[in-house]
Formats: sequence, structure tokens, C-alpha cells
Amino acid sequence: MERLELNAEVREETGKGTARRLRREGLIPGVLYGRDRQPVNLKLNAKKVDKAIGGNVILDLELDDDTTQPVMVKEVQRDVIKGDLLHIDLYVINLDETVEIEVPVELVGPAAGEREGGVLEQILRKLEVECLPTDIPDTIEVDVAELEVGQSLSVGELEVSDEIEILTDNDETIATVVVPTELDLEPAEPEEELEEPEVIGEEVEEDGEAEAEEE
Repeated sequence: MERLELNAEVREETGKGTARRLRREGLIPGVLYGRDRQPVNLKLNAKKVDKAIGGNVILDLELDDDTTQPVMVKEVQRDVIKGDLLHIDLYVINLDETVEIEVPVELVGPAAGEREGGVLEQILRKLEVECLPTDIPDTIEVDVAELEVGQSLSVGELEVSDEIEILTDNDETIATVVVPTELDLEPAEPEEELEEPEVIGEEVEEDGEAEAEEE
């Protein structure tokens, strides 16, 4: 797993006014959590945070007291319109202790049933797993190449490395190949040809030219 460095400063001020001021200065508020420790309020460079986060990455967080500790992102809040970072929650991890985390599922195909006109549907997009932080995969690849029309692939059929334990229920369906719906199979009906409206006050000759009205 990729590891990145991130700097942060402990902040004493809290509240909405402080958060707005930090954002105007290019910073964002954050909180650092940890087992058997009190939460610590932080302030971080917004641009550096935006570049560092994404996926289940391990961050080596350096605080202003020159201590460095491995952390992971717990939650990120963004502006719903602009997408700007508003707040971040980080939690301290122990590299020697397992964590429970969600990992994206990536289908590898195409499925055999797609060549027969079937439609591949992905039902499950994330799996909950337990493993050491350094063993967290970026994605879990699921081979669907042999799926025929009408067949499905469940969590219990997956094969993963011994370092990873899947916590998601074995009966959960990951992907299936279905027959297209009747609506998809019906040919599109031709559009009705609209009749040209009659021109009131003019008579049209066979050659298409309008005949002048008599005075």
C-alpha cells in the first residue's frame, strides 16, 4: 500500500467562525482520533490534503511537535456544489493490528454471457475486509469471464490472499448476467410523419407555387 506524508498543526480554536477563517487562509479543520486517546483538533493545508487522500491510503502524519504517526482517513466532508474540502477526520492506526475497512470491487471481464446478448450487472461495489493496514488492497478484482446468462457470482466464491479476511456475508451477490428486459428488446417504433399544415388564404398549384389571390 502507498504511504504518503502529511503535515498538521494542533489548533485550540473551534467553532464555525474559526472554520470559515481557516478556509479563507487555505486551511481546513480536522480531528485526529485514536484508541485510548482524546481527540485532537487539527488544521491542515487544504491543497496538500486533497492531493494526499483518496482510497485507503496510509498517511504518515507529522504534527507540529515533530511526532509522526501512521493514520488513515475516517471521514471527509466536501462542499456539495464546489467539491471543496470542508473538514477531515483522521484516526491513528497500529501497523501491527488488523483494521476493518471497505475495499472497492473491480469486475474483470467481459462476461461470457455478454457475447450472447446478456447484460452484466454489478450488484456489490465494495467489500468489507479485515487485514493489517499494510495489506489493504487498492481494489479486489473479481473475474467474471465465465459468467453465462442467468448466472451470478457471490462473495463466498471469491478467492483472496491469506492476509485478507472478507467480512461481507458469503451469500451477497457481487455480479450477475441478466437477460435484457422486454423493453430493451422491442424495436423502436418509427415516428409518425407529421402532416404539413394547410396554408390559409393561399391555393397551392401543382408546381408548388402559390397562386396570387384575385383582387
